[in-house]
Amino acid sequence: MPLRTRLAPTPSGYLHLGNVLSFAITWALARQQQGTVILRIDDLDNARFRPEYLQDIFDTLHFAGLDYDEGPANAADFLANYSQHLRLPQYRATLQELVNQGLVYACPCSRKQLATYHISSNHACKHTRHPLTLPDTAWRVHIPEHVEIKFEDLLLQTCTIPIAAAIPDFVVQRKEGIPAYQVASLTDDLEMEVNLIVRGEDLITSTAAQLYLAQQLSNRDFVTTAFVHHPVVLEPNGHKLSKSHASLSIKEMRQNNLSSKGLWSILASIVGLDNREIEDASGFLDNFSLETLQKINRDSLQTI
Repeated sequence: MPLRTRLAPTPSGYLHLGNVLSFAITWALARQQQGTVILRIDDLDNARFRPEYLQDIFDTLHFAGLDYDEGPANAADFLANYSQHLRLPQYRATLQELVNQGLVYACPCSRKQLATYHISSNHACKHTRHPLTLPDTAWRVHIPEHVEIKFEDLLLQTCTIPIAAAIPDFVVQRKEGIPAYQVASLTDDLEMEVNLIVRGEDLITSTAAQLYLAQQLSNRDFVTTAFVHHPVVLEPNGHKLSKSHASLSIKEMRQNNLSSKGLWSILASIVGLDNREIEDASGFLDNFSLETLQKINRDSLQTI
């Protein structure tokens, strides 16, 4: 089948170098195989959404010279025609399928309550059977103990995730009634016929969660999706880059005179390419391969 992949940023902060690295890898793999690149902006998290963060996505893609084939042309087009809030009926249909199979239970526990124990088979809400209509209540999906999710990654090869331990009974609908990320992302990927998903290694448990949901829904399309989980860019202190550090954003780096050529030089160095040969997206495309990423020593991944 023709390759279809997506760039899926969230307008919850200014994009940083790690975000752009993921975009570059996704874009290069698609263009090398004459595939389709979709821009899908995940904006369900209203608490952190700001218009300037949305505009930053378009500004950053333009600055980097990364194009796409489907999706909004600009921020106004996104809000009018592409926002995830316009697809709430589809997400709720997925939730209803899980409910119909008896896989979902209500959990009114506060964060403080949840912090006092590990969600497992003895979690009281799993047995109390609160009504799903109970106000201020999250919905969780039941995951039996010792369940593992196994899948093949084009970079990491065979991955086995003990999902019951790594992400136990994860939330599928938040307390405010909004479908959770795992449900929205899975539903969107299926609707958009995405068959290659590129993510940072830090999101490997999200992949496992979505594969678990797809298995419960007997959906073979997502189960046969190809995955690439790439190394993440680290801060000098060894922590993963975060949007909460605005000083490390592409926007801030541009204000400090980062050029497009300079950006691609940094990205090339991170993935172990000769940055003297790469001045733009086209140069990255010509030189990048998955084999390049496989040679990276993750214990000494370049920080910024």
